[in-house]
Amino acid sequence: MRYDSDLSYEVPTLGNWWDVIRQYRDRSNFPVTDTVSVGPECSYTGPHVNLTLSQVTEIGKAAFNRTSVDGFGSLTCNQFFHVDENSFYHVLFSNTVTFLEGTEQRKFTDMCSGNFPVEVTKDQPVSVLWARAPMEADDQCSVLLHGSLYKGPPNGNEKVDSLVGNLLGKIAEEVTNQDGRGWTSSDGNGFSVSSLCTSQFEMRSTGPPLYVDINGSFSFNAIGLNGRRYILPYIWDQNIRNCALKLSEACTTNLVILKQPSSYMRVGVGVNRSDGLQPYLPNQQCKWKIDIPKAKFLSFNVHYFSIAPDSDDLLQVCPSDSSDHDGCTVISTATKDLFTKFKLMGSEAYVKFVSGDSVSFESRGWELKYTAGLCSGNEDIYNSYGLIGYDTSNGMSYVRGLNCRWLLHGKPGTGVSLTFTRINISKDLDFIAIFSSTSREIVNFTGSYNGSNLPQVNLTGKVTIMFNTQTEEGDGWSANYYLSSPGKPSNRALLFVLVFVLVAMAVSFSIGVVVLALLQRRRGRKRNLTPLDPNESFVLVGSDFLREENRIGQGHSAVVYRAVLADGRSVAVKSLKDTESRMEPEEEILLKSSSHPNIVSLLGSSRDELPGRSMVFELMGRGSLSYNLRKKGETLSWEQRLEIALQISSAIQMLHMYMKPPVFHGNITSDNILLDEFCNAKLGGFGSARYCNAVEITDGEEDTSETAEDMWSFGILLLELLAGEPLLNRNDYRNFGSLKEMNEIMGDQEFVDQRLGLPSDDCKIVALTKFGDIAKWCVSGILRVDDENPKIGDVVSGLQQVKQLFHSASR
Repeated sequence: MRYDSDLSYEVPTLGNWWDVIRQYRDRSNFPVTDTVSVGPECSYTGPHVNLTLSQVTEIGKAAFNRTSVDGFGSLTCNQFFHVDENSFYHVLFSNTVTFLEGTEQRKFTDMCSGNFPVEVTKDQPVSVLWARAPMEADDQCSVLLHGSLYKGPPNGNEKVDSLVGNLLGKIAEEVTNQDGRGWTSSDGNGFSVSSLCTSQFEMRSTGPPLYVDINGSFSFNAIGLNGRRYILPYIWDQNIRNCALKLSEACTTNLVILKQPSSYMRVGVGVNRSDGLQPYLPNQQCKWKIDIPKAKFLSFNVHYFSIAPDSDDLLQVCPSDSSDHDGCTVISTATKDLFTKFKLMGSEAYVKFVSGDSVSFESRGWELKYTAGLCSGNEDIYNSYGLIGYDTSNGMSYVRGLNCRWLLHGKPGTGVSLTFTRINISKDLDFIAIFSSTSREIVNFTGSYNGSNLPQVNLTGKVTIMFNTQTEEGDGWSANYYLSSPGKPSNRALLFVLVFVLVAMAVSFSIGVVVLALLQRRRGRKRNLTPLDPNESFVLVGSDFLREENRIGQGHSAVVYRAVLADGRSVAVKSLKDTESRMEPEEEILLKSSSHPNIVSLLGSSRDELPGRSMVFELMGRGSLSYNLRKKGETLSWEQRLEIALQISSAIQMLHMYMKPPVFHGNITSDNILLDEFCNAKLGGFGSARYCNAVEITDGEEDTSETAEDMWSFGILLLELLAGEPLLNRNDYRNFGSLKEMNEIMGDQEFVDQRLGLPSDDCKIVALTKFGDIAKWCVSGILRVDDENPKIGDVVSGLQQVKQLFHSASR
């Protein structure tokens, strides 16, 4: 198991280790720590020596009579040792000290500890213990330093670390052994602290359970002051009758109420959970209540589960505290694989655990994590502006199964904008989807976006944002919204009356349509249109709109006519020249994109048997940008031209960045940019549009040869806005050899529309210069295939800076 400061369970401390030893009592039935004290210390300096057992005995005697011993080195003690029948004394040797004389001494060499009496004065024996670092791999004292879990000594010196471990082991053994000099073991089976725990780990290939530091360079199983790490012997815990470094944690019988959005519940000792060294306590009755008022559901994840198959111990998660257990999820050895992850709808849950009179060695405990599915969605928004989203920094938990919904109520035909400030969600599994008022999905986002790649979406009317998750890997998103003309909350009673009236009107209208259709059949065949909005119903009056005087545009594959619907609205009808041609790709793309305020709106399509096929669009009263530059260029100010550039770049951003897969327009020209009476621009001419082929992701934006072609066309459009007229020699800007050559073709001030001339303000001149640089950047990108190619997200940001710079001159 790895150790990290963020782990939800505690690493045992030296204090925890000693608390286990406190289970053992002295003759007065007091815990051992009430009478244990630390006495004098001695240290040796000198050469490495070979000692006999008699020399070790003499050293022991000297420590009780003098503060220093010379002759083979220097043994120095900080004070005299005083004989105490309840005390024991340790002598530690480095691994370079050996015992070479006699069979008995060789026998001691094969061990890492000894216990022998030393008569310090006449009739005053004391018990002396000794220990040294292991010399052989199978030395008893090296049990903790073997196995696959051991990565190295915690303090960088195995000799020192093993000596510390052996010394603490001998102290613990003396405390729990009944030898008359330590304390009394109350185990009942005669087990001491080390006699059972040592044998339990000796034959295991993994060795005893150990932590590994975050870098995997050393092992440990306890921590002390200042974060110092140790490898300590495991202690026999009499309460659970198993080995542990800390006491078992018993749950309270009181109801524990949890109100945090995410937390853990557990029974058993977390530190030993991976190896199951510490069973949980018997006769426990634990209960938790999770109470998160704003939660839509609670998601549960079983991190660890170890309950013996034949155990009657019960763990269950219930929606209420009733005794009938309806709707409860019962987790047992048989069902734990089924309920590793599960979800409970609602904002409350009760978790219950009961253990029996006896707990099996195989029952190590369990750990359950819950996460609240908080969602600030499912709400209607009527404010003009604000912030929406699902942000974990606000206490929300990113969990699987979120299904959040926001409905922005803009009035029909009025602008609604969304500017995302952050998106970090699981790619291809979690989605932010945006729908138009007709419930058509306009665009969706997945993955991470930052900087200039953060989307900005402009729509009209009612807009719905949906957020769905299938993972727990993300930290959410946020967006600023703006409603140019918010709607008002509806009145339910009024709505009921209105629905009744509308139904009656619909029935009357349907009868009228039938009558009108019969009349039209007598007068001649008319062209019926299938509306895209199910709330609309219209019939195109006659087929006589297909006259020359109604023609308002023409392309290589279609002719556009002005027509009037039965309700009096003027529309533009695009009639395909080739009766066999298919308009499905164009219509499909427009269905997904035409709710964008800068993409021409598709109102319906023909579904009758007349020759040819038609699509009906909103009528843009001012005509094409090409016509306006040629005939009315002096009425299009620099401010209006900058706004037109920004509006069309937003439309291209919709196609390139937010449509999945991205869309290649293929015919971005001033003829296909349409203006309304207020000079607002919309992109039309989707006859050549199609989905892009091979897609390469570059800085979060799809990059294809088709999108590069669109960017070149947009650059030409920007040049036309500067020049004030359509460029008849467009291909000259495709075949130039360098940016210098392009500058020569453009010239200096002569390229700027002379009808408007250059502004008098320096800031505005700088803004137009930057505008020209963006145009040249887009045009020149057609010759490059590298990371410097213009991307629409960067171009939109650049044009926004141009607009801000231009308008700053007027402040």
